[in-house]
Amino acid sequence: MCEIKKILPDSPEFKKIEDQLFFKGEETISLIEHFCLSNGVSIYAAIDGENVVGFCVTDPSTGDVMHLLFIGVHRDYRKSGVASALLDGAIADQKPKAVVAEVPQNSLNFFTKYGFYAVDFGEDLSGKNVYYATYRVR
Repeated sequence: MCEIKKILPDSPEFKKIEDQLFFKGEETISLIEHFCLSNGVSIYAAIDGENVVGFCVTDPSTGDVMHLLFIGVHRDYRKSGVASALLDGAIADQKPKAVVAEVPQNSLNFFTKYGFYAVDFGEDLSGKNVYYATYRVR
């Protein structure tokens, strides 16, 4: 299983997110860096050997609520427990009472299996449904 590690934007693991994952393109990398440099935002990486195979970005909106801004797993590691491990690691570190996220249609299955309750938020600009998902930490 992968090691889950909290990282900083100046860490070697952050550079690997840019180099090894499916994020190619200046605009996407710039957006990720912007999130990571924002005050209070945390980054968690899933590391398998020398490779970063997934990561999530969280914002503790309040002391009790963690906002999951992004979660992504390399396609070769999907459906292997990496996303759950990332979320588990972030929750264990931040100890929120609840987690909230805006979830695209293609990720809804993961979130509902994890235990999130999802409400249809309507269509995004591309015409795909987006859901507002909440999870009460047990």
